[in-house]
Amino acid sequence: MKTIYQYIMVMLSLMLVASCNNDGDTVTLSGFEAGELKATVTDVVLTSGQSGNLVLAFAWNASELSVTQSDKYGTSAGLLVNTLQLSTESSFSSSKEYTETNYSKSFTGSVLNTLALSLGGKAGEATTIYARLKSSIGANEDPLYSNVVSVKVTPYEKVFYLYMPKADSYTDFSNKLCSREGDGEYEGYVQASQWDNFKFSTEANMTTGTVYGSSASGLYILDSSDAMWNIWFDEGGYFLIKASTNTETWSKTAITSFSITGEFNAWSLTSDVMTYDSTTKKWSVTCNISNVLYGIQIIGNQNWSFKYGDTDGNGELTSGESIPVSETGTYTITMDLSDPVKYTYTITKN
Repeated sequence: MKTIYQYIMVMLSLMLVASCNNDGDTVTLSGFEAGELKATVTDVVLTSGQSGNLVLAFAWNASELSVTQSDKYGTSAGLLVNTLQLSTESSFSSSKEYTETNYSKSFTGSVLNTLALSLGGKAGEATTIYARLKSSIGANEDPLYSNVVSVKVTPYEKVFYLYMPKADSYTDFSNKLCSREGDGEYEGYVQASQWDNFKFSTEANMTTGTVYGSSASGLYILDSSDAMWNIWFDEGGYFLIKASTNTETWSKTAITSFSITGEFNAWSLTSDVMTYDSTTKKWSVTCNISNVLYGIQIIGNQNWSFKYGDTDGNGELTSGESIPVSETGTYTITMDLSDPVKYTYTITKN
């Protein structure tokens, strides 16, 4: 009988005041209130030197639930869930959430920097992050929210590289991939000769970082143990290289062409093909853009799913968008994929 009453108590505790009766007993849950949230600072300007330091903390007081007849029907432990919500929107239409069992949440410089960038903040620019505490006791009861606290956070640029030193001396670290989100997923463009041997290194040396070779069980499987082999190119050419330190794998896609296409050439992928200059490491082509409708796109390997454009009109290439062209004329278009941090282009009217 006690087990049944405990089940009933838990179900009814989803309401602010809940009760069930049996032989005159009444079970009541109380004390469910919105928390009060505070931050240790209101403005944080981050630097890479603070990466391991605690730079920001949020603290709150939480509801203290009490249940009558707890000696008979159990307690309210575990019913209350506190979730810290962080967002760059005061409406919290989207947010990063941390469910906490304690009464505070602290951030190191590195963690806060990653958070600010993931929420849309830009390096060197102050971003306002709004915080509130969401308290809930069940899916059938509306949560309560604390006051909103705002903190200005200025993140720094955080770029992670994966270098590709050649195996002849391991001294040339010019070829490298980039993880723009710092999430362990890297990519970059590299020109290589057949049978070029190399390894991946997280630092521009072979001693202080993690070094990856290939596994004896497969060329495209990464191995950081002493049993690693060299990695090599089984063909020469220009390649899009991707590597994941999460799955410990890498891949290459041979680039056979980049084409400029648009309404001006009936969306042809063969009419205006770019050429590669191995000295400048740039692709270029001159073409007559006689129709500026829909702008132009850069298509790789004559594959429509492999395309570049310019979302913000800032000269940085992103996937999937068009490059606007304001007037007709003959243009020289140059594309630079040598810097894995960002791919760029120029379009110059002749």
